Amino acid sequence: MPDTLPVINFINFNQTGTCISLGTSQGFKIFNCDPFGKFYAEDSGGYAIVEMLFSTSLLAVVGIGDEAAMSPRRLRIINTKKHSVICEVTFPTSVLSVKMNKSRLVVLLQEQIYIYDISNMRLLHTIDTNPNINGIMAMSPSLDNCYLVYPSPPKVINSEIKANATTNNISVNSGSSGNGRPQGPLIESEEDLEPGGAEAQELAAQGDLNSDSQSNKSGNSNVIKNGDVILFNLKTLQPTMVIEAHKGEIASLALSLDGSLLATASEKGTIIRVFNVETGIKVNQFRRGTYPTRIHSMCFSADNQFLAATCSTKTIHIFKIGSTRQLDPNSEKHDSDDSTIEEDVIDAVSQGGSESLDEVSSNNDEQVSLERTREPYVDASRKTVARMIRKSSQRLSRHAAKTLGQILPIKVSSLLEPSRHFASLKLPLESGQGIKSITAIGTPVNIDTSEYPELFETECNQHQQQQLATNGSNNNSPQTSVQMLPIRVVTSDGYLYNYVLDPQRGGDCLLLSQYSLMLA
Repeated sequence: MPDTLPVINFINFNQTGTCISLGTSQGFKIFNCDPFGKFYAEDSGGYAIVEMLFSTSLLAVVGIGDEAAMSPRRLRIINTKKHSVICEVTFPTSVLSVKMNKSRLVVLLQEQIYIYDISNMRLLHTIDTNPNINGIMAMSPSLDNCYLVYPSPPKVINSEIKANATTNNISVNSGSSGNGRPQGPLIESEEDLEPGGAEAQELAAQGDLNSDSQSNKSGNSNVIKNGDVILFNLKTLQPTMVIEAHKGEIASLALSLDGSLLATASEKGTIIRVFNVETGIKVNQFRRGTYPTRIHSMCFSADNQFLAATCSTKTIHIFKIGSTRQLDPNSEKHDSDDSTIEEDVIDAVSQGGSESLDEVSSNNDEQVSLERTREPYVDASRKTVARMIRKSSQRLSRHAAKTLGQILPIKVSSLLEPSRHFASLKLPLESGQGIKSITAIGTPVNIDTSEYPELFETECNQHQQQQLATNGSNNNSPQTSVQMLPIRVVTSDGYLYNYVLDPQRGGDCLLLSQYSLMLA
């Protein structure tokens, strides 16, 4: 073994979160998550991208550029089972991201997106985009809802109204078609590369920024809106809609496994929104925190009930989606990435509605007492004074929101719904600076609590007390199995962390195991 470990350039889960692909300065590795184990490795140079197609032997790889054969402009499709290269594609600039499902392969460059038929690697369509240096895009693994989402070019709005105006009534400018289409990439084994389909740039074209900036001299206020995303149908090769997601620049996008939901986060990172892909309507809104942070990635659970978000801090948040009730699309106030609207509503109600609140609250006493019998899990290692105060505040806010929601209209009560995370975990890192993490949510599993007495001691005691109260001293052995939701986290320093979450109680996720991907 060399004295120094290779540098990690890429790490990611496959589409279902069951496998991990790792690209390093010396080669790449493929791991299985459950049970954990390395099942393929190759030392053939530096890799910048190693994407899997589900759990198949098909990989899309891009080199880091340390050798002539490993150019960052060259995409190779390889079969690890046959140890063969299926196809090579050379692009005009470096490849920033690659996404696949069983029908399409999408390659993102800094200013272009190429769409291929994965069965024969025929180029189907190209899209001109605004510079996307962070490689932000998301693709649905589903063949029924086969969609691609990526940031829309910024819109400069010439307006005399306030600078924080929303873009709800602003239509997308159409650009010129035909001219400016990039030269298609070269495939050695393919002759017919004529692109087909709709002209996506008609929807995504950027307006003339120079002319808009000059109009500012006449007294108008120019507002730049760069928080929109474009939803593109990969079947019809047509853009379907522009979703006005945030005011600030998009930092992360995620599509659910079935392609029905879209999660978005801006560079501010305080608000995460979930949209219905078919209608474009916002169905959920979550508050990650108060202070800005960078959202690295997001992912949905297979049943669309949970959404996990990783950020530049060591904490990972899991939100419970539940019923995707559509929020009022005409309400512009709750589109703001701050909490002032919520505070104003609470202040307004508290100035004259105390009698009504007391009446409703008294009717909820029994329900509240039942809820307290199953408090969220608490990780003993994370018990700090500040955290206890914050959790108490969130609990009171949650009960207040339920009470207010019964006397206020839906348009107002939607602002007061519990939007904080349902569960969270804190990675055991000495320093979180510069370390990125990616999360995958597994399918529910039964955990034997007797195998983890240090984690489930409180849970086991509750089971014993309940059975003693019900059956007396002649009861059978206490139940030791509990259904939990696996939460897997990989970090850019080469570790896999396996947590579990109680899908009913929430709270702290419990760490079951961790592995070093570099030493495996």
